[in-house]
Amino acid sequence: MEKYDVLIVGGSTTGCWFADRMAQTGARVLVIEKQLPENVSREYDIFHMGEEDMKRFGLEIPEEGNPVRGFRYEHSNMISPYGTYRKKGADSPVIGLHKHDYIMLMAEKAQKSGAEFIYGAAFTDFIYEQGKIVGARYKTADGEQEVYAKIVADCSGIPSVARTKLPGTSAVCNFRLTPRDIFYVVLYYIKYVDKDVDPRALDGFFMQYKAWSAPAGEGYDAILGIGGSYSYEYSEEIFNAHYSRNVKYPEYTVEKVEKGMTPYHRSVYSFVDDGFIAMGDAACLTKPTCGEGCTSSLVQAEIAVDVISKLLKADLPLSKENMWSINKRYMVAQGKGFDFMRPLLIGVVGLNYDEAEYMFENEIVFSEALFNSMDGEDLNLKLDVVAKWLAGIAKGVANKKIRASAVGKVIKGLKQALEIAVLYDKYPDTPHGFSEWRAKADKKWTEIGSLADTCDPEIMEKLGY
Repeated sequence: MEKYDVLIVGGSTTGCWFADRMAQTGARVLVIEKQLPENVSREYDIFHMGEEDMKRFGLEIPEEGNPVRGFRYEHSNMISPYGTYRKKGADSPVIGLHKHDYIMLMAEKAQKSGAEFIYGAAFTDFIYEQGKIVGARYKTADGEQEVYAKIVADCSGIPSVARTKLPGTSAVCNFRLTPRDIFYVVLYYIKYVDKDVDPRALDGFFMQYKAWSAPAGEGYDAILGIGGSYSYEYSEEIFNAHYSRNVKYPEYTVEKVEKGMTPYHRSVYSFVDDGFIAMGDAACLTKPTCGEGCTSSLVQAEIAVDVISKLLKADLPLSKENMWSINKRYMVAQGKGFDFMRPLLIGVVGLNYDEAEYMFENEIVFSEALFNSMDGEDLNLKLDVVAKWLAGIAKGVANKKIRASAVGKVIKGLKQALEIAVLYDKYPDTPHGFSEWRAKADKKWTEIGSLADTCDPEIMEKLGY
């Protein structure tokens, strides 16, 4: 029977990157991917990655003229609901890439580093010995196969096919993502009727709609994208009933429509257990502002490579205790920042459009201080900034620019965000005390709720949700 150091379930961005890095350390790595090579990551064509992130994580940046590359563009702005105000985000050039082609390029690189890939191989269950994971079973056209490994890494994305098979006693959450926990993303590839329109001047993100305008590559002027909870139908209704009515783009034609999904859920509390690690979308490692997860997931993956490779070289077991520092280091590096943003966003998205416009105008919450902290790795919202926001909110209520009920939601979001930051600062250094910490976190997230709670009630009723 085949034996590997690392078995990776899923061969998309995180799986390929992790396979490449672990193979470079000398580990014997196998990736099983349920799709055949020609069907991997085909849900949509163009995806974006920050150029600095690509450099940081050693991702190849195709040169201009390479068919894998679409384009390069500068930062996008955060834009108010009616398009009146623009707040500049961090200066971070973005590379647009053809997703399937780039993932296959990553897979090829991993194979050159020594990782093995089996396509058309669907994970079915773990193999246990003495109650611990020692490998996995998977199914191919030739029937069920078995493989032994020192660690199984779930990089299977939203289905989380391995993580959801874990027992309820595992340190790793085994919940399944529901339609409330997913962003259903619709991408409209457009061309402007007036050829003199500069599409790049219109790039930006609209937090109130979870919508954006961004480059689209050859043959198109832009992508108008939107994401929403529950279904693609809900996202399309928001696009038509709110976004396209309130934001006045020049006349355009829709040339192509693509659809895809991304998790929108707080990350799992522990990524590791004996012989197991959850990574990427399977661990809900996506940016709270937009759901992007390609390079944000690599923050955790980079930590995992460091810890796991050292344990393998020292011939130490890949146990929960020995890998626990992955959890702690991630919480410090990114986890606290990401999950701090979630309750705050729930509060501010509950504002109506006029209130949001007023707050954009007056640098209340919708400010460059916030937008430059949204990557989760530089959470730098100081108390004086928060105090300034609260004073601005009070003035808005006095001037009848903000409803008292809306203020309550924003203040509640700020309070819960700060409570999450305090709680995550106390994340245990070892598995000892984790059960108590998890109980507190569960209680807090139950109180916070979900961005799905802010969905438009009229559209929800119309769609029968």
